[in-house]
Amino acid sequence: MTARITRYFLLTTLCWMAATLALPGAATREPEANVTASFSPAQLGPGEVGEYRVTVSGTTTSPKGNLPAVAGLEILGSGSSSSIRFVNGEMTAELTLQFQVRASKPGKYTIPAWPMTANGKDVSVPAATLDVTDHPTMPTTTSLINLTAQTPRTDIYVGEKLPLDITATWRPDLQPQIAGEFTQDNDGFERVGLTGKPDEFAVPTANGRFAGNTWHTTLTPLKAGPQSLHFTMPLLVMTTSKSSDPFTQSLLGASPLFGAHQEQISVVSTPMDFSVLALPDEGRPANFTGGIGEFVVSSANLDSTDLQVGVPATYKITITGQGNFDRFQAPVLDLGSLWRTYAPQDSFKSMDATGYHGSKTFEYVIMPLSENVTELPPPQVNFFDPEKKAYVQLPGNPIAVKVKSAPPGQAMPLPAVANNTASEGRPNLIALHMDAGAWQSPQPRSVFASPYFWAMQVLPAAMLAGFVVTRRRQLRLENDPVYARRRRARQQAQSALERARAAAAKGHAAEFYTEAQRALQAAASHDRADAAEALTWLEFDAHLAQRGTASDVRQQAREIFDAGDALRFGGFLPDQADLAEAARRLDDLVKKLLS
Repeated sequence: MTARITRYFLLTTLCWMAATLALPGAATREPEANVTASFSPAQLGPGEVGEYRVTVSGTTTSPKGNLPAVAGLEILGSGSSSSIRFVNGEMTAELTLQFQVRASKPGKYTIPAWPMTANGKDVSVPAATLDVTDHPTMPTTTSLINLTAQTPRTDIYVGEKLPLDITATWRPDLQPQIAGEFTQDNDGFERVGLTGKPDEFAVPTANGRFAGNTWHTTLTPLKAGPQSLHFTMPLLVMTTSKSSDPFTQSLLGASPLFGAHQEQISVVSTPMDFSVLALPDEGRPANFTGGIGEFVVSSANLDSTDLQVGVPATYKITITGQGNFDRFQAPVLDLGSLWRTYAPQDSFKSMDATGYHGSKTFEYVIMPLSENVTELPPPQVNFFDPEKKAYVQLPGNPIAVKVKSAPPGQAMPLPAVANNTASEGRPNLIALHMDAGAWQSPQPRSVFASPYFWAMQVLPAAMLAGFVVTRRRQLRLENDPVYARRRRARQQAQSALERARAAAAKGHAAEFYTEAQRALQAAASHDRADAAEALTWLEFDAHLAQRGTASDVRQQAREIFDAGDALRFGGFLPDQADLAEAARRLDDLVKKLLS
């Protein structure tokens, strides 16, 4: 480093000697040093990285001074650039000092005026103010690192899937790397994840060429009403400074920030404001599939049109388009009393990395019950079109079929089964024994004294009772969606509780509190008709109050929610003992909420 500084001074000295020989008057005049200071950009979001610049013009000597420290404003690195020009025989010099800055909290950060010695004279660096706000209004394409999120529109429906582009841009020398979980501030949306390889690009700006990545994903709201959403991306950046530059050294001395090193920062996107709408009741089909987007029936095929009573056939229908395929349920196939149908199976084929474009195939097993059947009615395919703001019913054409009667002797329509030869494996008959044996007097014994008798009486009754209970539960699950949702909520609560216990045992705090919140949401919503994961904290607490839940139970639940938020946003780091105690309290809470 010392050798580089020495070379720098030698080159600078030679330049000034040459300038002095060429322009004799230059050595006798000390140019006036003018100093300016500014932030670029002047407005940032919390956690974004910008630049503080001090430009000294007309200097011929190394400036000296001490940069004031400002509470809450971090200096991440520094560098400098200089230039010497000759215009009409006059030589001008300019030096720019550059400091990478960041503030994690909103507010106005002012670096006050501070003294500097330049060209042997005392000058004052003017004050400069950086505005850090949750809603920066200035374009951030000029900041060192920028995070944006963009959707095609901001009017969106509950349950709709909308394309979402997450774009990060940065100055190439920062070399950022994702250093943690990509998070969002609003649980009124499904969790957004960055999956797949991003698109890489480079874009020129007023501050030079910037590099960037764009991740393509989707956004799905869970709650109606005005919603604001922003994302946070933790990054490791490579901060560099020109440590061989004597100008910067004179300002900061032997700072550990000089040279290349990594710094962890959190970049926050500009908030997006959405108007989330509930699907309208007007025109809603009774058998609504749940699809929101644009869809068409690309194919509808029956494996054979020559059918037989009691013999199953396969009917496939494929829906193609764009939208929330994950929520698109099987269209109703209302075939009447002359058909028997079974629950369909479905499969999805994505046409992009996000699953927004694709095709979904539903496979029905159907069986004619009468030879009087002449056609297979089309399924009732419908969806909601967010562009038209209306429900759409897709027309379909029936398929003509020919149905043969059941084989002779088949009393009722059943699936065909393989014929078994009854004589195969039959034991040989033993010849009658004609000689009389010795007579014995049988000992009288009551059949009621045999345990086998009673077992044979009780066993069928127990099996019948079990079958009745199981069947009633199945019928209730099929015909009572509220009961089904409640039962599913209980199962979700138990599953999330098991995952939380496992995470606590491993010391994984973030995973524990995520699963703990899910367990509490599910447990609290077991007597509600809406989805557990859609409960925000305010709705969660209001529902507990409505149920008459004890205040201490509500307070304990609040503590778990607050601890999870503190872990995500405030740097809270529980130890193993804390997690074990939290897991014990969570277990008690879930039991109380489910009781």
